[in-house]
Amino acid sequence: MEGGSRSGYPDEENGSDLGEEESDSLGESDEDSLDEEAAVEMKLRSIKQLSDTVGELKLDKLLPEPSTCEGSGEGAGTLQAGAKGLGVNKAVPLGKGEAASDALKGNLRSLSRYLTSIYTKSQKLSLLRDFVESEFFVIDGDSLMMMFIHEDSLDIGQNLHFFYLVECFLFDLSQKMAKYVVTFFKDTECIWNESCLYLSIRAALILHLQYKTNVRVHTEFSNCFDSKWMSFLEENHPYFILISDKAFPRQRRHLATGMFHTLMLHTLGHKVSVVLSSGMSQDILRVYGYHACSRPSIVSTFQENKANLRSIQVHLVSRAPKFSEHMFQNENEEELVKRMQSEIHLSYSRLKALRPSRSDISRIVCAVSCSVALNLHARQLMKAETAGQKGARTEGKEDGPQGLTIPAAADLCRMYCLHVALLRNLPLSQRALKPNSQWTGPARNFLLLRRMAEYLFLKKLPVTGWDLDLTYLTDLSDNHLLMIVATMCAEVPACAESEHRLGRKIGGEYRHIWETVAKISPDIDVGPAFPVMCTPGIVLPPASDAEPDTSSQRIPTIGLIPITSPLAEEFVGDLLEQLPHLGSEDPAVESLLKWKTFDEVLHWHSRKPLVESQYGIMNDMRITTKDPWERKKILRSQQKQVVFERLYAETLEENAAVTIVTSQGAVSKGPSKQQPPSEKGNSKKAEIPKKKDLIIEAQNKKKKEEEERKSMEAWNTRQESIKREISQDMDKGIKSLEKFLQNCNSDNVKVIAEMEAIECCYKAWVENCQSKGKHSKDMDFAVFLMRRIHDVLGRHEDLLTPKMLNKLAQYLNSLGFLNLRDTIMKMIDAKQDQGVKTKAMGDPKFPLGIGASRFQLQYMGPYLFREERKDPDPRVQNFIPDAWQRELLDAVDNNESAVIVAPTSSGKTYASYYCMEKVLRASDTGIVVYVSPTKALVNQVVATVYGRFTKSLPQGMVVCGYFTRDYRSHVHNCQVLVTVPQCLEILLLSPHLQDWASRIQYVIFDEVHCLGGEIGAEVWEHLLALIRCPFLALSATISNPEDLTQWLQSVKTYWETVENSSEEPPSTNAKRKSKKKQQGEPRKCSQSFKVRLVTYGERYNDLEKYVCDFKNNKYKFVPYHPCAALTVNHVRNYGIPSDLALSPPESLRLYDVMVQAFPTWPRAQELEPEEYKCFKNKVVIRKRDVREYEAELKRELVGWVEAGRRNEVEAVLRLLNPPAEGTFGRYEGSFPLLVETLQKMDLLPALFFAFDIKLVELVASELLEHLKQKLERRRKPEDAKMKRQVENQLQKHSKYLEKEETLTNPSKKQAEKLILCRNRYDELLTKYAKLTELPPDCTFAQISTDSKFMNKVFFRMRKVHIAGYYQSMLRRGIGYHHASVNRHVRQAVEMLFRRGFIKVVSATSTLALGINMPCRTVVFLQDSVHLDSLTYRQMSGRAGRRGMDNIGKVIFLNVPLPKIQRLIKANVPQLKGQFPLSITLVLRLMLLAARADDKLDAKAKALSVLQHSMMTYNQPIKQNIVKLYFLFTLQFLLREGYLDQDGEPQGFAGLVMHIHYHEPANFVFIRFLLDGLLHKVCQPPKAPSRMFSEDVMETLVLILANLFGRRHLPACLKEEAITFDQSKVFLDDLPDEFAASVQEYNRSVLQIFGNFFLSISNQANLEEEYKLPLSGTSFKGLHLPGANDFCSEMAKASRSPTTAVSPFACLSRHSDFDLFEEGNVDPIVFRTLGIHTHNIPVLHLKCYDRQGRCMPLNAYALDFYKHGCLDALHSDNGLNRGEAFQLVKDFSLVIAAISTSLTELCDNEDDLVVLAFQQLNESYHSKFRMVCS
Repeated sequence: MEGGSRSGYPDEENGSDLGEEESDSLGESDEDSLDEEAAVEMKLRSIKQLSDTVGELKLDKLLPEPSTCEGSGEGAGTLQAGAKGLGVNKAVPLGKGEAASDALKGNLRSLSRYLTSIYTKSQKLSLLRDFVESEFFVIDGDSLMMMFIHEDSLDIGQNLHFFYLVECFLFDLSQKMAKYVVTFFKDTECIWNESCLYLSIRAALILHLQYKTNVRVHTEFSNCFDSKWMSFLEENHPYFILISDKAFPRQRRHLATGMFHTLMLHTLGHKVSVVLSSGMSQDILRVYGYHACSRPSIVSTFQENKANLRSIQVHLVSRAPKFSEHMFQNENEEELVKRMQSEIHLSYSRLKALRPSRSDISRIVCAVSCSVALNLHARQLMKAETAGQKGARTEGKEDGPQGLTIPAAADLCRMYCLHVALLRNLPLSQRALKPNSQWTGPARNFLLLRRMAEYLFLKKLPVTGWDLDLTYLTDLSDNHLLMIVATMCAEVPACAESEHRLGRKIGGEYRHIWETVAKISPDIDVGPAFPVMCTPGIVLPPASDAEPDTSSQRIPTIGLIPITSPLAEEFVGDLLEQLPHLGSEDPAVESLLKWKTFDEVLHWHSRKPLVESQYGIMNDMRITTKDPWERKKILRSQQKQVVFERLYAETLEENAAVTIVTSQGAVSKGPSKQQPPSEKGNSKKAEIPKKKDLIIEAQNKKKKEEEERKSMEAWNTRQESIKREISQDMDKGIKSLEKFLQNCNSDNVKVIAEMEAIECCYKAWVENCQSKGKHSKDMDFAVFLMRRIHDVLGRHEDLLTPKMLNKLAQYLNSLGFLNLRDTIMKMIDAKQDQGVKTKAMGDPKFPLGIGASRFQLQYMGPYLFREERKDPDPRVQNFIPDAWQRELLDAVDNNESAVIVAPTSSGKTYASYYCMEKVLRASDTGIVVYVSPTKALVNQVVATVYGRFTKSLPQGMVVCGYFTRDYRSHVHNCQVLVTVPQCLEILLLSPHLQDWASRIQYVIFDEVHCLGGEIGAEVWEHLLALIRCPFLALSATISNPEDLTQWLQSVKTYWETVENSSEEPPSTNAKRKSKKKQQGEPRKCSQSFKVRLVTYGERYNDLEKYVCDFKNNKYKFVPYHPCAALTVNHVRNYGIPSDLALSPPESLRLYDVMVQAFPTWPRAQELEPEEYKCFKNKVVIRKRDVREYEAELKRELVGWVEAGRRNEVEAVLRLLNPPAEGTFGRYEGSFPLLVETLQKMDLLPALFFAFDIKLVELVASELLEHLKQKLERRRKPEDAKMKRQVENQLQKHSKYLEKEETLTNPSKKQAEKLILCRNRYDELLTKYAKLTELPPDCTFAQISTDSKFMNKVFFRMRKVHIAGYYQSMLRRGIGYHHASVNRHVRQAVEMLFRRGFIKVVSATSTLALGINMPCRTVVFLQDSVHLDSLTYRQMSGRAGRRGMDNIGKVIFLNVPLPKIQRLIKANVPQLKGQFPLSITLVLRLMLLAARADDKLDAKAKALSVLQHSMMTYNQPIKQNIVKLYFLFTLQFLLREGYLDQDGEPQGFAGLVMHIHYHEPANFVFIRFLLDGLLHKVCQPPKAPSRMFSEDVMETLVLILANLFGRRHLPACLKEEAITFDQSKVFLDDLPDEFAASVQEYNRSVLQIFGNFFLSISNQANLEEEYKLPLSGTSFKGLHLPGANDFCSEMAKASRSPTTAVSPFACLSRHSDFDLFEEGNVDPIVFRTLGIHTHNIPVLHLKCYDRQGRCMPLNAYALDFYKHGCLDALHSDNGLNRGEAFQLVKDFSLVIAAISTSLTELCDNEDDLVVLAFQQLNESYHSKFRMVCS
């Protein structure tokens, strides 16, 4: 290893546990425990050191200290020229002096460097995640402009195209359900002052967004220091703010950039994240951007430099150039600007009198700006003549507008007015013009004068109150069209000499505009409207180097190469007939590459066979090695694996007993399906009891009596101790009682025990009331009493005697519940058939002072009876399933598919294991596949299967196997396969595994909402389309399950058609049947093709939310009512979310607040809890009654909104909001206090969620250090000395014992000494245990945990790096959990937490997705970009698991209230379809169809994938696009040599498929092989060495990193001279020859896919293509009857084809030719097609941001190869440590796949490339293994 220390963060799944020894004692770990202190200290130091080294630069060393100065107001102050550490201390006053300017530039450079250091840690993330209902963000309007004003596809002056790009971006955000606002700061306008064009566009953009779209636009803020802006941030706390990191990237405008940088630091300083607008990208479902998160250090730095930043902001505004400076260079500019404003006001006033309201804005702006420009120009000429400044006039003729005469300026205005008339009438297709002329200087300056007038008029427009039609505000001018008009008027004057030449419509409209100009300009003679002429001196002739004529260019046509493929003919046969084909003699056909045909037989990352024969499996099971030690090791490893899985399973379930699943013959003994009793036979005979039945009945009666007698004896034995416990500690006593009741088999005894307990509780209540008085009663005693009354009435009402009921009535009377007493008395009256008299009851002795219903709602919410069925189901042994669970079991019994949507911990997973048991019982060969989204969940399910099922199987078969990308076990010879989606896809698409796939009886998809995820979502779609068998799809978070079910039903309908139309597949031949008979063929079950939807929305336990208030060094948890998250607008637009559930106390609180807010509420008495119909006089209020009451209140609240009672609803929501502050304060140093507070409140165990690995580890380390310091303060000074002495003695005795125990025949003396040593060693161990024993207040651990279990867990960690640190933490009941923690440590945390030993675990989202970690409390430690509505639900679902806690607690710490509100009220995600195809997937489908053993089955599966995509469901146009994409993909594969003309894969097809995760890099890599470039790099090693040089290895890594390690960094990082400690960070470019090869590859790809775009252009929705997407403004133009002379001449200027290009992009001279040029096609193609750049397999060597700057590649893969240090990748390369680990692992797997494939393909074992990659694979993997230890 070179440079740096290796990180201690291993792989998430570091292989299986093979090779480890299992032990019941600590064994080797004893030695580690002695070094525990050193390990702890080392780890704590490394965490602190890492925290210090990866932080950003300190701004206080870069910016000046805040200084005081004379003056007042916001702008008063001085700037220090230098900062602390820079050696300049002199204060320079604000001003325009050179010193002040230098000081400002220096500070801006310092600020830039500081922000750049923050950008290095930014991550490119999916900003909207998958589900963005919970998020709200801000877009800085000027940054939005900066994103698109420099767009490469945009020509300057093409305003409409600019607005189109902006609207596309915003429309895409809106389509993705983003919630955002756009903010324009007043001060930031000054950055555009050097361009009137940009100023005008900015003003128009603001007006357009405000009046023509639904986007909220804020323009009231002066700058980021404005108090209104501060209030806005505080009230809304946006998710992030989108800001540009640089202004005008092609120019050095530091002052403008400084405005953005100031806003950035201000935003981060107020704990709001920043996203860089320049690096944003998007695809069909997501938007990506570089996200910089606020941190406490940034907040602190901002606060320290706040005053200086404010001064910088003021200074930047004061030094900005005035917008008129470049226009009036030698004039009194202020006077002229005032004159222009006066002219605008005058022209506007005259025009308003002429024009009616709702006039078109473009015509108004045209008339006013032309009038103002002409008047001002005339005044300038007049003033110059009056002053006799002939020299100035002469100069003006060349440089300024004075060079134009009044008639020439009028001609220019005529042409401008004509161009506006054309704008309103011509369709966009006729405006695709390519002018090649230029304006002269005077003409250009006059147009700038007109533009300035336009800008000032638009600025004035909002305050005028004139009701104008702003529809075409986006299309005020078109520079290209104006230039063409001028050119035509100059070259063909006759075409515009009359209105007839222009056409009646255009000519008449132009004349009307010009006459308006004349009317509002009475002071000058502008002349008539016609003729429209171009005076000489306005337009320059075309330059000699003008753009070449493209009329001779031709689109490279491409004929289709014929292909013979049944799959292609069936899927795209209709299209093949419509497209041209090449003949067999065509050079393109003759030049097709011929390679060895490919067949998939080996595993992708190893040389093991993918399809293992039964003989091979048997050999593996028999262990053929002859080495006895090796044989013993393998057997021991296999045994140990099973032992550990069952050990792990013990912690997953209360009774982890092994279930013996019998063979098929035993199925009849215990049918799994619930069957009704038989009714066949003679009913009369059934009535006569047989002697056998009488005997059985008598035996059962005797048995029942015996059980009751034993139960009574048990109660008599226990009752005194239980009563005593209840009187001393009621909580403990009640738990003992419930434990007895659980084990009691007699209901009569249970009633007796309950009544005795009720009496004890009543006595405790009486004692409490007598001791504390009337006003300080402890409600807990009353709650205990009512709980027991609930239990006995709810469960055993029929067994209660009148005497017992009378006692209950007395207790209720004593509590003051007179109505409930009367209810009990009525029950007594109904039961009194023996004339027993009830005792009279006096007044309540100790009334609660609260109604019975209110008491139950307020205090007994967690204990209310749920709706639970009492009739057992014979299919379920351990519990009684609910109705919806029975429906699931019925679906499995009927072989149906089902979509299950139910909350976390509701019990939906049980159906999965029931399904497994059914398959295991049915046969020895049937398979059930469990698909999990993560490998951590795979491990958990595997352990559960091991714990649940054991089965005697034929030799070579096992119950459970698993398959992930990293490892596999028993994939083909198991009955339960647990895998991840990508690996199951490999199996189902493998052409030679159809026999295995046909044995699959069921597939279970867990967390199926991943179907809408960011990564790998399309694989879930493929699997659901591929499987023929039934499935179960489980999820807790889907908002549109009906849509998902309908789509899945369409897939199953397809398969039903296939089953009904196909004959017996060839795979079931006689030979295969004979094999199946030997193994036990699975029973043929009639498969149902029905897809059920089973939904259940009720959580068993309620969740209560709290916000954390930290004051006076104390934590306070303030309840947060869920309805407080609502707003009136949200209720009106969306209603109340269906999953916004209230606990009973929250329902009561809502009612009380509604009464308070609306005193005259008509239904107040009806909904009063004591009078409500479901509560009135009920002794036992059930959860169902409360839910009905909650729904009634919600309906009433919605009714208030609909009835217009906005004020009342707002009052309700305001009263529900918590009065808490400090919910987003800094927590540093207070985490131990937080945990101890939770411990005192009995809220442990708890999970603490954070999204930063550093924070996860830091808080756990802080807590460990706190407990250690606490322990040190308690210990005596001599304890440490004694401990070291004992440790030394233990080490000596341990070494002696190790040495002496090796003696085979010790002497008597040696034996005696050995015995003495052992005894002494045991004594020392006991002494050492006492010395290291932790006091109860110095640990959170539950000491009673089984020590034997603990030893087993710790023993598995013995080889882990710094195992002592982890053990020290775990022994104190603390743990942390994230993806890059060693797997053994992570599993130890999971097991010990489930066992109750660990009480505190900090974790990332790794625990959120299905991991079984039940807890009492969930705490959110921080806000994050990753905390969305889905993650919130998954994380909070860990709290209050069923059967463990009565209620779950969710606490928000450091999460702002606005974010909490959005999380609570947001809906769960809707699933949307992905683009279904990729190039490699098509190749894999062709492989399946060509090489499959069963061709019909393979074709059916491939067609299912191609035809059934969520994206194309009920979308025929999109289905046609997919067909065309498939067709052109086949052409690409043919031309590149991956398919032959028979449709069979060949050559390097295997290698391409093995690395399909990195498309199109996989195709480029093959091009390198074909071009022989890799052989040039892999120079032969010098003899006798067979090792390649390190230079060769590094070059190969560089090449591979440019292909497979493509992570781009923000472009701004390269602009600053940043130095790094160990990493290079910026990846070097590919060598020249490789880069040239990539360019050639790209050209061939674009030739194919350019024609693809042309072919699908007719599928676009042209009606929509001519509209701006957000505002819906159409620019299709008018249908003019016949072409006029002018339009005919103008059409000659547009000669390029534009059939497949957006009409808006055509305005910037884009044509179909651009589709064949390398670049981003997204801005120019038809947007309604839904095709993006990433669908085209082009590898862009250079990636540019939206400002045209090159974004460098991150060199993490090469850097790791050089130094092998993950910490360096974190600190230098800016990667999260867990992310760095996964990226390096993925890169290592790519190398392994390439090495394996090359070895398989190449016949020459000594090929240099093969040998080089074998060496690279071993070298890179060995470095990776080093960080896995």
